[in-house]
Amino acid sequence: MRRKDVTALSAALFLFVAISSQAQNSIGKTEASVNAAALSAQSSTRPIQHVLIVTIDGMKPQTYTEPDAHGLKVPTLREMVRNGASSEGVQSVMPTVTYPSHTAMVTGANPGTTGIYTNIAWDPLGQNSGGWRWYTEDIRVPTLWQIARQEGLKTALIHWPVTAGAQADINIPEYWRASIPEDMKLVRALSTPGIFEKIVKDFPSFKTDVPPLDLTDPVWTDAACYAIENLKPNLLLLHLAMVDHWEHEKGPFSPEANAATETADAQIARLISSAKKAGIWQTSVLVILSDHGFAPISQEMRPGVLLQQKGLITLDAKGRITDWKAAEITDGGSAYLYVKDPNDDATRAALHGIFDSLAGAEGSGIRRIASHDEIVAMGGDPNAFLALEASDGTSFAFGYTGDLQGKSRGGGTHGYFPDRKEMRASMIIYGPAIGPGKIDHGRLIDVAPTVAAWLGLKLGSTDGSPLAIPTATASTTK
Repeated sequence: MRRKDVTALSAALFLFVAISSQAQNSIGKTEASVNAAALSAQSSTRPIQHVLIVTIDGMKPQTYTEPDAHGLKVPTLREMVRNGASSEGVQSVMPTVTYPSHTAMVTGANPGTTGIYTNIAWDPLGQNSGGWRWYTEDIRVPTLWQIARQEGLKTALIHWPVTAGAQADINIPEYWRASIPEDMKLVRALSTPGIFEKIVKDFPSFKTDVPPLDLTDPVWTDAACYAIENLKPNLLLLHLAMVDHWEHEKGPFSPEANAATETADAQIARLISSAKKAGIWQTSVLVILSDHGFAPISQEMRPGVLLQQKGLITLDAKGRITDWKAAEITDGGSAYLYVKDPNDDATRAALHGIFDSLAGAEGSGIRRIASHDEIVAMGGDPNAFLALEASDGTSFAFGYTGDLQGKSRGGGTHGYFPDRKEMRASMIIYGPAIGPGKIDHGRLIDVAPTVAAWLGLKLGSTDGSPLAIPTATASTTK
């Protein structure tokens, strides 16, 4: 414990002893005051009082470990790697997609624990119009922002997945419905009242007259810079999604994806500048993460077509699902298969009969199959009966009709099992309190326990553990 911490605690304890002889009916109130004073003293002397977490969705670790090999101009990331702590790749979650990964970062728990199992919401009859797992109330364990808020810390959530309905000082959740400009009314309704108007006064470039998914990283960074300069949050979460978008469209390290990466790099520099302007940089840590890696693809495969051919899905004349014995959720490089009736051994046998022989077979599009127990061991959805992983160059597409295989409609994807090397996520940790060094054996589920330790928060039981991050010395202070 630091000397200032000891002094502050000693003072608080002395005060407690001095007043403990007062009347019994005032003891509870006095204890609360003293404890609050002690906590305040501890907080004010912590070397880390502000944690800024930024995800660059889909950014591969090679972006900063070997930027020259990919022709990338990323001066901010280079500086962070040179003078901060970084990983050559951390393990994502099962499956390696955005919503389960982001939830794991802020809870320290795997999807099987958080309940955010996939991007897409559970909807076997297709009644939810393609809805995603947008809502905070679906997270089954405490989040960093909830615990921070309970302890009186200030929180800001900007375009962060699974924050619709979240309680924070500033919240602008990631949300859409029809993918038209009208959707921004939904986002405003779900956001902190009046926050859009406040941001645009300080940042006239904060333009939100397009569909939410079309808003660029600089727009969301405007919001984050506003939060830093005006709120000075103890915890800020910012999700930048354009790298992922162009990797899906054109493939990893395509010219378009590289341009998006360079734009993201510039946004990080803006955040650092805002933290310095706000006077909080000396007690801040900037955590740069990605949620997953990326892999190039050339073809897609529809496992659901095989379910329909075997009579496990019932469709009406318009191709709409009316009943099911087995259903799927596809997430790019993987797919979950579910059985409706827990006593339906015939459907379970049918699924094995369909897919067992395809696993690893040349040209099948399926690399391997995970059983229910294997899914649970990987931290995946405990409700799934089987999980399929696509073969190299293949992505799974949702649907029960059409061609079984075809040409890919994009250039890259993710979602494969988390032990796949190409799915490793990024991690760089930087700030005046952080020293240079490597982060070994990191996992996304280790982020929340690490942040909680920095801020003095009690996260409770988690699947992850605090990371050993190098600390700065006088000669390395930034």
